[in-house]
Amino acid sequence: MESTKKVALITGVSRGIGKAICQKLIEEGYFVHGTYNTSTDEVKELQKECDNLKVYQVDFSNRKATMKFLEEMRKIKFDAIVNNAGIFFEEDFNNFDIEGWDSVFEVNVTAPLLICVTLQNNLNIGGAIVNISSTDGFTGSFGSMAYSASKAALSNLTKSLANNFAVKGIRVNAICPGWINTGMSTPASYKATHLTPLARNGQPIEIANVVSFLLSDKASFVTGSNLFADGGYTNVDCIMREEAGLVSLKFE
Repeated sequence: MESTKKVALITGVSRGIGKAICQKLIEEGYFVHGTYNTSTDEVKELQKECDNLKVYQVDFSNRKATMKFLEEMRKIKFDAIVNNAGIFFEEDFNNFDIEGWDSVFEVNVTAPLLICVTLQNNLNIGGAIVNISSTDGFTGSFGSMAYSASKAALSNLTKSLANNFAVKGIRVNAICPGWINTGMSTPASYKATHLTPLARNGQPIEIANVVSFLLSDKASFVTGSNLFADGGYTNVDCIMREEAGLVSLKFE
């Protein structure tokens, strides 16, 4: 069946946005090669739902594991690559963990780069790559500097990849989700609804729909873009909104 379908590689398919992307592309007729790291139970459930899916356990913080996986992927021709896998951790600024910084950059930036450059000749002409970045890459952080900096790097890397892949007829774009209700949501994250113009957080399927668009011919003249999907959250200056009397900032 795989030989008659479009083929996609999606990293981090076990839950949240990655799971929604996987389900969406399979629904649209793709055969998906998907990765996961630790969420074994979630992947087993996903496999029960999806016939056209093959999964691989990969720890992208381990360079050797990444390259071993990519050697296997070199046997496959792809129409789409979605770099979704990422890690996040909270930092102690006064006792900073540089090893944590290195791990975040390895997974969030270096792994997508290695995937793209290693598999550049495995992508069919007219194919497309989508990187899942974040609005966090466009603002400063407090307790997650590595995550924000890595997403800023991924958003910039997207532009460079788009420049280099263009001669191959391949487009590269990034999506920058805002606050999305996933398995990683926290009570604090739901407070974003008070400031978001659409007055709610997003759903994983809404990011999957944007991925679908960017992979399709409908986005045939779009490359090197960072598309924000945040309900308007990054449009808002919280003080200006409070001064306008539109929202109270006294969250409870």
